[in-house]
Amino acid sequence: MTHNSAFTTGPFLSASHAVEDFAVGIYFSYLLEEAVMEQMVLEKKLKEAIDAQDEDQIEQLKMDLSLIEGAYQLSSFVESENSH
Repeated sequence: MTHNSAFTTGPFLSASHAVEDFAVGIYFSYLLEEAVMEQMVLEKKLKEAIDAQDEDQIEQLKMDLSLIEGAYQLSSFVESENSH
């Protein structure tokens, strides 16, 4: 993560970076939780669409689920890049 804090030198620099990293981690955790909840809703809707044999809705829900999967892969990539 790029650090653009008000502290550029001094004893509070590392604390400022740690606070920023912590806040970003909390935010990404929130986003991940939201994505998981959305995935669960979409999977339930997909099961219902399959039971109803609604081909249009099945295709749309499959695309929506693949978007969420892509978001997981992207966030995993970003996290692995930031941890190096």
